[in-house]
Amino acid sequence: MSQAIIRFGELKVESFVQGVNNNWLIYSELPFSKQHSSGLDGDILIGATPTVEIIDADLDVAVDPQYAYAYSISTDNKLKIAFNKTKHPDKGSALEALKCISITYELGHLTPNGGLYIAIFRNSLGEEIHRTTPISLTQCNTVISTFNDTRQIDTGGYLRCEVIPDFVVS
Repeated sequence: MSQAIIRFGELKVESFVQGVNNNWLIYSELPFSKQHSSGLDGDILIGATPTVEIIDADLDVAVDPQYAYAYSISTDNKLKIAFNKTKHPDKGSALEALKCISITYELGHLTPNGGLYIAIFRNSLGEEIHRTTPISLTQCNTVISTFNDTRQIDTGGYLRCEVIPDFVVS
């Protein structure tokens, strides 16, 4: 199987959860990732920091002190990363600590989706701020030419747009 590498900072954060023992971040799906089970797959590698894979039900169980983070990915293909509340008491400190850490994962079997494309907009830090649904190249051109950078409210600088083919993952 093919692999992809992405940084946490390139993924969209969907939510920050405060549990009893841990806090955790829920990220959007890993782009074009193979379908995961609800158990431990062992096919994601998080670089530069000690991590352990857990199941979703254990996100609020105390993280073993030998690991900085615990992560889970299940059938929804969303990456959840848990950490002790004393390590990162708020969302901002967790995002800052994780943004440059890489994730290596297996791609699913990719089949082109009828000539459709996805436009991804990133701020000057490389963070995703907007992603279109699959659209034609003509529609991509319209979106790019009319996209207003007012969506970028917390980081100054330029916007970068990437147009990639859309795939059906199986």
